[in-house]
Amino acid sequence: MTSHVGFWTRSLALGLAVLLTGGCFACSSSRPAPQPVTAPTAKPSTVTATSNVPGQGLDLQALIGLTKQAKDAESLERLLNQPGSINNLDLDEDGQVDYIRVQEYGGGNTKNFSFVALLKDGQEQEVANLVIEQTPGQPEATVQVQGHPAVYGPNVYYSAALPIATALFLAWALAPRPAFYVSPYGFGAFPAYYRPYAPVPVATYRTTVTNYTRNVPVQRRTQPAVRAAAPSPNAAKVAPSFRQPLTQPGQTQRQFQQRDGNRPAASGGFGQGPASQRATPPPSAPAARPMGPPPGGVRPAAPPPSAARPASPPPSRNFNTRGRRN
Repeated sequence: MTSHVGFWTRSLALGLAVLLTGGCFACSSSRPAPQPVTAPTAKPSTVTATSNVPGQGLDLQALIGLTKQAKDAESLERLLNQPGSINNLDLDEDGQVDYIRVQEYGGGNTKNFSFVALLKDGQEQEVANLVIEQTPGQPEATVQVQGHPAVYGPNVYYSAALPIATALFLAWALAPRPAFYVSPYGFGAFPAYYRPYAPVPVATYRTTVTNYTRNVPVQRRTQPAVRAAAPSPNAAKVAPSFRQPLTQPGQTQRQFQQRDGNRPAASGGFGQGPASQRATPPPSAPAARPMGPPPGGVRPAAPPPSAARPASPPPSRNFNTRGRRN
């Protein structure tokens, strides 16, 4: 009886083991094979500049488009010097957009206008020239803008043929007038409407420029389409403290930028920061004691503890002839 019980016990245990093994094998075989994991393809990143550089702070194509909104040179100057305009120049990097003054010059068959940026400390930098020419009997006029070589590089011209009927500024400029327009404003003598404002990031500025260039057929040229009747009276005006990386700097500007380097500008002058920001030499550390043995090679042994210094005798009392102690 005992042998039969043992036989059936062993058979039952063996059957359970076979059943469990087969079930686990079936589960493992039905499980889907792991798929290789691949990293997602990295998308190219786009870096948007946020600093103002020469040529990006005053879009020359937008300057042509601005002539379709201004009614005369005075209103053109006002539109240039208000927040949200096409003027985003900060040539001396003082944190404020530079005021641009407009001056008419020359004569003959062309109408000429010079645009001069006013930097702090009364310095001036011409940034662009605008020339207008009309062919007699034609309803259109050619408008050309040239960037100053120090700011935009040599031979940078933009031109467009605009209908005079849709551009009030052109009608005003081509009409007979008794005198040229010369801005009465300068550094420290700005108009009452003017309020200094900070430059905007380049991405924001490009959006603003699009509003002025959307419907203006401007062409980029390396040679002038219109020859000015007279040279600009402000062509030689270059600011020595021009802190932006110039495209074609003059000798004085090169010397200033080499001397100025990367020092930050502050209210105290170029490269002069507050006293708390000026570098001070660190205090000199005390001289360290030599740790090695003396020149003799053997360091003298310390005196034994028992060899104490003998106590000095008590001071003797001294009496003078009158019996008083000194």
